[in-house]
Amino acid sequence: GELAFGEPDYTKCTSNIVYTDITNTPSSKKYWGIDQRITYGDTGILFGTAGVIDTGCDFTYIASDAFGRYQAATGATIDQRTDLLRITLGQYNALQNLKFYIGNVFFSLIPNAQIWPRSLNNRLPGGEDDAIYLIIKSLGTTTGSGLDFITGLTFMQRFYTVLDSGNRKVGFATTSFTYATTN
Repeated sequence: GELAFGEPDYTKCTSNIVYTDITNTPSSKKYWGIDQRITYGDTGILFGTAGVIDTGCDFTYIASDAFGRYQAATGATIDQRTDLLRITLGQYNALQNLKFYIGNVFFSLIPNAQIWPRSLNNRLPGGEDDAIYLIIKSLGTTTGSGLDFITGLTFMQRFYTVLDSGNRKVGFATTSFTYATTN
């Protein structure tokens, strides 16, 4: 993925850039806040709520009740040493797309995009080389707080992201990395 400030470089995109307005929700509108909903396959995870886009977060955080739904849908368990969701190879093979509905379009994290890069497991405190960790974490608050997600770098590395301060919009497009299976 790529993050753009200023004029977008359309040559980096494999789709049109889809823009959405900065949210009006007070807790999120002070930042790069947007409204979105998330599904895992067809299962609702997070329902039409506000949160922020944050390049400073490695992971993607969602409200604790949404996190519980994602954990149940994937069958993951919390790894006590890393505090990340962990799945088996069989569970990985059964993962469905995690869809982020932004504006009128959804952006999918394919199964490979939902896992921490295994080559970096040894950089996680307590990480095991052969483990499969998911990149979704609990925000620690329930839905309705006004900041119900932080869409972090693990999402943005798969998409072209435009932060348009002049028009108070955030835009996303697919890239050559959106559907990559390099993890």
